Amino acid sequence: MLTDNEMLEIAKKYIKLNEEEINIKLIIVEQLTINKPYGNIYSYGPKDSTKHRLAGNGPFLVKNDTGIVIQFGTSNDVEYYIKGYEDGTWKPSTHGVWDPNQN
Repeated sequence: MLTDNEMLEIAKKYIKLNEEEINIKLIIVEQLTINKPYGNIYSYGPKDSTKHRLAGNGPFLVKNDTGIVIQFGTSNDVEYYIKGYEDGTWKPSTHGVWDPNQN
């Protein structure tokens, strides 16, 4: 099982990849982190929110057993995706999953 610190490091690597794609400095909003038995759910946004606005930056899960990142959507609130993930009614798209062990 990964520790909270290990999952946070994976989350930072994940947003770094996003940051490089869009050329905007991003930060994890740590006070919005949701701890679950299967991992942590992180929210992020632009470091300079007065200068940049983002679309499509939904929260994401870092699984504590594998470190795999699962991107949640943005059309519903995070509770919708958590409930769907937990009961198996919501599945991420293939481009919404990142394995830090593969890169």
